[in-house]
Amino acid sequence: MHRPRVLIVGAGFGGLACSRSLAESPVDVLLIDRNNYHLFTPLLYQVASSLLNPSDIVFPVRQVFRRVTNIEFVYGEVTGVDLAGRTVQLTDGRLLIYDFLVLATGSQTNFYGLDSVKQVAFGLKDLSEALELRNHVLRCFETAAAAPDDESRRRWLTFVIVGGGPTGVEYAGALSELVYLELRRDFPTLDMGKVRIVLVEGEDRVLPTFAEELGLDTSHRLRKRYGIEVRVGERVEGAAPGSVRLTGGGIIEAETLVWAAGVQPSDLAGRVQTSRSGSGRLCVDASLRLPDQDRVFAIGDVAAASHEGSEAPMLSAPAIQGGRTVAQSIRRQLQGKAPVPFVYRDKGIMATIGRNNAVAQVGRLRLKGFLGWVAWLAVHLYFILGVRNRIAVLAGWAWNYLLRDRPIRLIARARSRGTADS
Repeated sequence: MHRPRVLIVGAGFGGLACSRSLAESPVDVLLIDRNNYHLFTPLLYQVASSLLNPSDIVFPVRQVFRRVTNIEFVYGEVTGVDLAGRTVQLTDGRLLIYDFLVLATGSQTNFYGLDSVKQVAFGLKDLSEALELRNHVLRCFETAAAAPDDESRRRWLTFVIVGGGPTGVEYAGALSELVYLELRRDFPTLDMGKVRIVLVEGEDRVLPTFAEELGLDTSHRLRKRYGIEVRVGERVEGAAPGSVRLTGGGIIEAETLVWAAGVQPSDLAGRVQTSRSGSGRLCVDASLRLPDQDRVFAIGDVAAASHEGSEAPMLSAPAIQGGRTVAQSIRRQLQGKAPVPFVYRDKGIMATIGRNNAVAQVGRLRLKGFLGWVAWLAVHLYFILGVRNRIAVLAGWAWNYLLRDRPIRLIARARSRGTADS
């Protein structure tokens, strides 16, 4: 007897939630991803700032479903979707047939058409970018220590972070702690007073999606406690190696530009022959189905799911809830019932500034400082996959908190196969 095949493209928060919800259901699930691991993206900045090992925030997908009989992992990247033929194509030429399709491919960095910025900026969306940024920052200090003059040294010690949302704020705070708690001891000949960390936000305050009081409090703490230069109401309009150009003509001489200013749907979303919203996300109905497609769903960052007159935010919570909703709808449709509507339940937002400092907003509840930080720690530790990973992350946090040490200060070199060590 034929069992319906469900293809889920993407092993992020949404795809994983959908797959797990379909475990032991009367369907065969193929979960497809170009990586063989699930990445806990909220802690990427801690890899980039030398606090956590990459292995602490990834979990093998095959291990997640090791004891689940109806879910199979497919290692590969989907390059196209044929809605009429009900197939997806992989980069290696394989064609996979589906009865149900769930698109959960997430998002990528949005440079808003600024090609000069794209050429020199460091993103913070995947593991390779986090490792590249970590290597670069550590090289900056090594280069500054050997610089022949103050002018070049200042460029290597200036770091521009664009985007005052949670990612930008969290990385700015983590970078400041890395510099002033650890690197000042590693580089005693460097004057750390010359280090300049600039956070640029186009809106009138950082954390613009948070309550105003939390955004203002965060700006105050970044400036006073962490020595970060917070520049709001300004935007980057261009960049070149060694410099960043702001609106109004201002120039910041810097060898480091970190782009945390926005995201857009993954490339695959643009290759699906269907309608898209103004943000580029796939249009979906109330049950997250594509127009005129009763068995094709989109969830998470690629879906323009409706929420309070706008689109659901590009966060992990809508993706997880969407994945569970779609799994329920698939089971219902197999029973001849109507799919269920997706209703996003906002469970709050939070961001950490540094040790003992975070802000959290859950409904009318506002937390900041130490209480916000404890809440942030608990929530993130809860959602990390795997006991080993939770222990490793908790140990890393404890080590850093007690000893003020970020131990992963390594410049990792990629070596091509067949080349000799120098």
